Order: sequence, then structure tokens, then C-alpha cells
Amino acid sequence: MDLFIVEDSIPVRDRLVRTLEGLEGLDIVGTAEDVTAAIAGLEDNHPDALILDLQLPSGSGLQVLRAVREKLPAMRVIVMTNFAAEPYRKAALAAGAEVFLDKSAEFARVRDILSEWRDQAVNRPLH
Repeated sequence: MDLFIVEDSIPVRDRLVRTLEGLEGLDIVGTAEDVTAAIAGLEDNHPDALILDLQLPSGSGLQVLRAVREKLPAMRVIVMTNFAAEPYRKAALAAGAEVFLDKSAEFARVRDILSEWRDQAVNRPLH
């Protein structure tokens, strides 16, 4: 499973990479820290999954999601944010995120969610 990470905080991005290291069947195919680079990277790489921060220096992660969702309808999306209030959750899910996580309280769930998605992709029957 190919993963793209959009996160402007270098320490958080590094922590994500360390958390996901060694997860069999997962390849991090790119990272970005702003809206423009994220959209370009997603369109170039067509990942299976995306970890997306909501607050980016050049705008919102929701802008990224809305820009690529039509081109990448099968891409699975985890939004991770420090802004975990219900209005943000609703907006992210409405824009096409599948999972919404509070970075400070639910960071550890990322590895399990991606493992589950990878296993689902592996076990899908061929058509």
C-alpha cells in the first residue's frame, strides 16, 4: 500500500515515519508540507492512502482533499489534527476523510488503521 503524508510540522512528520517504519506492505511514496505541494504530490503518486493535517501554512488540508478527491476516489484518508473539535470532524468526513484523529490523543491508532487497510486490500478478491 502506497502512503502519502501531508504534515507541515517536521517533528510530527518524522514521528509518523518512525511509527510506520517496518510496517510490511506499506511504502511512503511522498510527503508535503503545504497545499500546493500536497496536491501536486498526490496527483503524481496516486497513493492508496493519505495522512492529512488540517492546518497547513498555505491553507487547509480540506482544500487538498477537495482538490484531489475526484481524481483519486479510492484513496483512503486519515485526517490527523490538533483541532479535533466536532465541526472540524464533520467537515473532514464530509470532504471524504474516512478517519479523523486527534494528534495529541490518538496518534498511536495510525499504525493499526493502516495495517487494517493494508490487510483489507490484500484480501480483496480479484474481479
